[in-house]
Amino acid sequence: MQLVEKFNEIKEAHGFKVREFNTYSFGDKDQCKSLLVESLKYVDPSMNLEWLPEYDEVIDWMTNTNGKGLMLSGDCGRGKTNIIMFALPFLFLHRLRKVIRPVHVDNLHIQIDQIIKRRIVSIDEIGAEPISSDYGTKYFPFMKLINAAEMNATTLLLSTNLNGDQIRVKYDERTLDRIVRLCRIIKFKGKSLRK
Repeated sequence: MQLVEKFNEIKEAHGFKVREFNTYSFGDKDQCKSLLVESLKYVDPSMNLEWLPEYDEVIDWMTNTNGKGLMLSGDCGRGKTNIIMFALPFLFLHRLRKVIRPVHVDNLHIQIDQIIKRRIVSIDEIGAEPISSDYGTKYFPFMKLINAAEMNATTLLLSTNLNGDQIRVKYDERTLDRIVRLCRIIKFKGKSLRK
């Protein structure tokens, strides 16, 4: 306890900043299930909502994020984009009064300097972005984002069709390690629901 007290004195005296990971809750499990169903129907009225086992894991995260973001990975056509790009931003606004501006990874390079300053970031289809160039230096914008997110304790909402090995190949081991540190990962498996 003495170490914490001493650190707090130093922090106050010198303006030292400590990373704070934000924890969110949308309610208990029943409330979260109702909210997820309602939001999915709202953001895509044409969707024939079929309850997936993965949704139970999303609800578990929604009850208490424990300072982590969320990454939905896996098979195409399982509703990952609807959750990351539409349902969760809608719920963050509706329930928590937090504005999220989702971005498809194709547009990440255009807005990267603004995006890395946000406290909550929603990116669809990581791993699908092209290589960008900054004064001749080639880089993946997502790697710049994940580095900033680690430093700033940013809440990340991500979707990808890549698995862990593919993320490691596309980016590197450090990027995968940071995703695991910052996000709860839920794997979506099965046939496409698109008809």
